[in-house]
Amino acid sequence: MSSLKKTVLAIFAAGMTLAVSSSMANATEAQSTTNLNVRSGPGTNFNVLDTLSAGELVDVTECVSNGWCYVEHDGPNGWVSSTYLAAPPEPEPEPVPTPGPSDPECSFGFTVGPDGPSFSVNCGETPTPAPTPTPTPVSDEVCVYTGNNYSGNEYCSGPATFNALNATFNNRISSVRLYGDAKVRLCVNNNLGGFCRNVMTDTPALGGFLNDKVSSMRIYTGAAPSPTPAPPAGPVTYSTGPINLQQTYQANFDNGNVGAAGADVWYQAQNAIQKFLVPRNGAQFALGDGTNRGFDGCKVASFSSNKISIWHMPVGTYVCVKTDQGRISQFRLNGYTGTTMNLGYTTWAN
Repeated sequence: MSSLKKTVLAIFAAGMTLAVSSSMANATEAQSTTNLNVRSGPGTNFNVLDTLSAGELVDVTECVSNGWCYVEHDGPNGWVSSTYLAAPPEPEPEPVPTPGPSDPECSFGFTVGPDGPSFSVNCGETPTPAPTPTPTPVSDEVCVYTGNNYSGNEYCSGPATFNALNATFNNRISSVRLYGDAKVRLCVNNNLGGFCRNVMTDTPALGGFLNDKVSSMRIYTGAAPSPTPAPPAGPVTYSTGPINLQQTYQANFDNGNVGAAGADVWYQAQNAIQKFLVPRNGAQFALGDGTNRGFDGCKVASFSSNKISIWHMPVGTYVCVKTDQGRISQFRLNGYTGTTMNLGYTTWAN
């Protein structure tokens, strides 16, 4: 059996190999990665014969199963741990002769990795081509710019809703670039309000309706989102505050004034026991269950011109009112100071 074949069999038996070729079957060149002790045997329990310098080149002639290799160099030869050996720098490539069918050129690769040394054997086989890298897919995102032609400050994002842009981009966006399947809806008011436009393609210059006017945007994929409906307008407060209503006095829930002019309620005291709140000037009351019904509840309450006994109004009771001006109002009995009623009221404009 030739020395080359013996070397190959020894390589596979030990689970290792040497970076050699058929012309140099008993040695392969390696490089020390650090200052490395050369010992008299394959292990740290053997004597140190010499020390390799970091980067020093050696010839590896033998390796054993524990990962130690016998090296030859300018100095006492001996054993070193292959953990600290690496392949030397690649020399300039030379023309490779075409191997003959009966005597193929064999080479052995030596590689040291985190799990120890590893080796490969190639005897005239066609090298496996490197895999073609898979292109990174383009992400779905939109980039907006403060200048035309994608210049100025840039901000990029995937699908998201921006109800208010920061100071850098609010009313300053001039161009838009799209990636993947992303699209963007641009609006001139916050919360996707006011004039809006869906941008489906790269736009180096926004039109006059949007240029330097965008205050909110929604980035999306797929079908264009439906416009966000405006929330229904809530009731507008016309007047609100406290009213301290003394016995026999009158109060106006349209402005909170105490007095006879435009009064909506009279605090009637027939005697020390029989006391009432009486509607005035066409105003009407709705006691109901005495809970807080707000504008919507009071608007549909059953009003009447009947007076209400204060004994039906414990502290904390709410009463709906339709003022003499036709406005919806509500007051709460917060308590008493002596015989004076302490009320809190709110009257709505609509």
